[in-house]
Amino acid sequence: EKSGEIRKKNKNRKRKRKKSGVEIYEDYSNSVVYIANIVKGKLKISGSGFVINHNGPKIITNWHVIEGADKIHVWLKPPNDVDENYLIENQDYFTAKLIKTNKQKDLAMTEVTELPLKIKPVIYGNFKDIKIGETLFAIGHPEGLLWSLTSGMVSQKRSKYKWRYRSSSHLANVIQTQTPINPGNSGGPL
Repeated sequence: EKSGEIRKKNKNRKRKRKKSGVEIYEDYSNSVVYIANIVKGKLKISGSGFVINHNGPKIITNWHVIEGADKIHVWLKPPNDVDENYLIENQDYFTAKLIKTNKQKDLAMTEVTELPLKIKPVIYGNFKDIKIGETLFAIGHPEGLLWSLTSGMVSQKRSKYKWRYRSSSHLANVIQTQTPINPGNSGGPL
């Protein structure tokens, strides 16, 4: 009897289905931006960022992507595939204003007041809900290959992990992954 009751309850319970890579890319690739760190009128470094809703649309990226910038330029995903040089030279960009940084966690928040309202913000997951072995996806611009999707799995979760980058020290909860991530992915969503 007990077994039958359990089966009946489980049958009526809705399971939350994980999204496929196709669905994640379709849902969120337009939320990912290309970010250029401009110093003295020249591109110093580029990376990725993503739109969130924090009292209106804001863009999250890594602090090291915008470190030392005179200006921060942001491009949205164009309707047609273009290469990095074409994007920079021929597509309109927005100028972002730096709102907040957390150098220790290697994070920065910027604001672009003219962002289209139709952009779907990325919603943060919860670090404690991540499971080792879980499949995950990254969207970004590795080595200038615009709006690329890569996949892998969670290798481990590291609470209060310390690391060094150039001349800076960092401390944050991090996700160890074997997902291919390269320069240009920095700042993009995982």
